[in-house]
Amino acid sequence: MLNSIHSNAKFLLAGLLTGFSISFPYLLPLFFLGNYLFLTGILKRKLNFYNFIQGWLFGFGFFLSSMHWIIYPFLIYEKHHAIAPFILILFPLLLGTFYSITSILITKFVEHYKVNSSFFFSKCFVISILFFSTEFLRSSIFGGLPFNLNAHIWVFDEKFIKVASYVGVFGLSFLTIYWITLTNLLIYRKSASFLFSLFLFPTLLISINSFTYMNTNQDQNENILIRVVQPNIQQKQKWNKVFFQDHIDRLIKLSTINTDDTELVVIWPEAALTVYLNEEDDLINYLKRNLKKNITLITGSLRRNFEGNNVKVFNSFYVIRENAISFYDKKRLVPFGEFIPLRFIFNFFKLTPGETDFSKGDGKNILSFKYLEDKIFFEPSICYESIFQTFNLSKIKLFINITNDAWFGNTTGPRQHLTASIFRSVEKGVPFVRSANSGISVIANSNGKVLKKMDLNQIGYLESKLTLSDNSTFFNKYKSFVLLLLLTTVMILNLVIDLLIKKRKSLKIK
Repeated sequence: MLNSIHSNAKFLLAGLLTGFSISFPYLLPLFFLGNYLFLTGILKRKLNFYNFIQGWLFGFGFFLSSMHWIIYPFLIYEKHHAIAPFILILFPLLLGTFYSITSILITKFVEHYKVNSSFFFSKCFVISILFFSTEFLRSSIFGGLPFNLNAHIWVFDEKFIKVASYVGVFGLSFLTIYWITLTNLLIYRKSASFLFSLFLFPTLLISINSFTYMNTNQDQNENILIRVVQPNIQQKQKWNKVFFQDHIDRLIKLSTINTDDTELVVIWPEAALTVYLNEEDDLINYLKRNLKKNITLITGSLRRNFEGNNVKVFNSFYVIRENAISFYDKKRLVPFGEFIPLRFIFNFFKLTPGETDFSKGDGKNILSFKYLEDKIFFEPSICYESIFQTFNLSKIKLFINITNDAWFGNTTGPRQHLTASIFRSVEKGVPFVRSANSGISVIANSNGKVLKKMDLNQIGYLESKLTLSDNSTFFNKYKSFVLLLLLTTVMILNLVIDLLIKKRKSLKIK
């Protein structure tokens, strides 16, 4: 009984360590330790019900420590306070089952194919695939949740994440999982080769960086001046009409201070204008009068569309310049924030003001603005849309995300949202601009290097001149086929290595 409790506690601890450390690069050793405890714990057991429980405990600990910020929106308005403790437990409770599946599958595999010297690398590959399937599955089904992927541990340095422009974030995740699995199994077997494995993979990632400009076309460049505004408006005040004019004045002041007649693109956060902007001609004229003519304004606001007796409300992304106004409607809506699944049961969970659900947009995820004599095409995204992979047939030169991370306060949530978003920029090979109401706002180049940054709970703006070019990454060209190609290549390489080792051993015996 005591042994069982001790074993279960070890799996929970492993999950807590892994989840907590994924947001902090200096805690990478703890990330390794958590994965080691989980993997070696699985290898020591036979297949039974405990495999499900122990995998679930690891998953519960992982999501509890890595995504505890999920309860913060339920702490903003008093009517949701009683729900918060249940959300804190229910969320990791449900997501933890993904790791139960992994635990069962790996245990089953190891029971039939012992992790010994015979075809060792191929077995590492299979175990890595089983680990990876958990991550890929939870990122895809039921709307998907591609937060805290294994690839995200490399975001602290663009030299590491550049490989995502070739294989995508999931390709980098698989390579990271394989590296961790191989190193941990070598440690488990008490092989000194683990030291070679430990340093080989980061070295390879840095080496790939030398090919950074191989697939970049630098023939046509545009230099544009961008200003990202971070107003830091408190969530409790944001939708209060009493403060509306104060908020507008703050946004305009941050947009016009220290400007001259240079062409400028100003970006405001998600729902910076808490009105149906398509119905507010007076407000649009007010903005045009108070913003200089050389300013192109990009802002978040609402949009309402009447279709007979039906009314559709959209969370929208607007581009405003003189007499031209274009918009993009958000396609991926946040459950319980922008719509209520099974509303007749869960209506009391709604976080945002109002009773009406937002509608999904159906337009193309591409917009443009004129800058001097050039027309700049870019991909717009709102809030957590930026964490999902998208592919554009048209060539975009910029990726812009507007968000309102004030919902998550001073937690690791905004940091994780930013991390996931940066990978979209690297996959597309274009600069990334993010305007967040309360932070973290950034301007980053196409390699994922952050050029300018404003942390949480600060008021101000970022300004930078960006060089845009007709980039086209290998991943963006071949899309998800690259992942299949990568897995096939790694599988063949592992098999070849195992066959060479086997042949070498047979020659020694002779």
